[in-house]
Amino acid sequence: MTSLPPLAPATSDLQLGSQPFTPGTSRVTVLGAGVMGPGIALVFAEHGYQVDLCEIHETGLAKGMQSLRDGLALKVSEQLLTQEAADAALARVQSHVGSDVAIARADLVIEAVSENKEVKRQVFDTIARIGKPTVITWSNTSSLDVFALSDASMRGRLVVAHWFAPAQIIPLVEVVGSAPHTDTLMQQTCEVLRAVGKTPVRLNKMVNGFVINRLQRLLGREIFHLLESGVISPEDMDIAVRASIAPRMQVLGVVQRYDFTGLGLSVRNFRDPDFQDPPFEEVPKHLLDRVNDGHLGVATGQGFFDYGTQTMLELQNERDRHLYRVMERLSHYVDGPRPVR
Repeated sequence: MTSLPPLAPATSDLQLGSQPFTPGTSRVTVLGAGVMGPGIALVFAEHGYQVDLCEIHETGLAKGMQSLRDGLALKVSEQLLTQEAADAALARVQSHVGSDVAIARADLVIEAVSENKEVKRQVFDTIARIGKPTVITWSNTSSLDVFALSDASMRGRLVVAHWFAPAQIIPLVEVVGSAPHTDTLMQQTCEVLRAVGKTPVRLNKMVNGFVINRLQRLLGREIFHLLESGVISPEDMDIAVRASIAPRMQVLGVVQRYDFTGLGLSVRNFRDPDFQDPPFEEVPKHLLDRVNDGHLGVATGQGFFDYGTQTMLELQNERDRHLYRVMERLSHYVDGPRPVR
């Protein structure tokens, strides 16, 4: 494949809170080495920051560090990074069982721990207790109102920065603050994210699930309704989406598409009495049945598709190879995308 240009180093005039946020000197502590933490750590290490990756158990930490190493190795194999640059990025990452030392010296703490209110609350209490008075915290929560879970002393120093998996590849980060306390910090957060190659969007207010998870939840109800009704197979469903709305969304998003369809026609479509929405179910049966049978997806080798003897790591690497190639070809549309005009 054609090599992408190397990532530009993060600029030296960035700021978070009242302090400069500078590659080479500023420290980033990532709490949680599960699905999201290693990819987030990789991004900052690749851009010159000193990174501490923390987990509560040695086994989880070892898996997280292996995921980080695998992510760098894949970028080298895809000619997106030199071996020397990958080695340098890895050398900037220190791994820890426990987090007190890493939190105490951090300029930015990114919590990517379990999506559990009490676990989050304990993490925020620890940051408030032992972190520097100037430390900034980003929560990678996917749905929770973390502002209600954190100590009042963190007001103005905590924002949501919700990344998407795989964090080292997918550009979007949803940024949510507790206005008006975090208006400046939200702007600074977006500037830092852009400097490390991400595409941030600011939400004007807190809403459970933020934006993309809410869209995916609603889309999922229709997907499972069509599958359970026998309208289409899982294989053909994915073919239909990849051959239609997926590429069109890349150009028009989901709102501007209405302008091209015509707003009058869209109103008539919403009012069509013959178009019945799917019934509401707490969890779609098509999904729940597979979970009850122990078919959890790539982690178990079977979900809606059968993955045979391929390991989860092999499947993730294959997914990521394709994602890198999609990102290469569509970089114009995902790096600061704008409406068609």
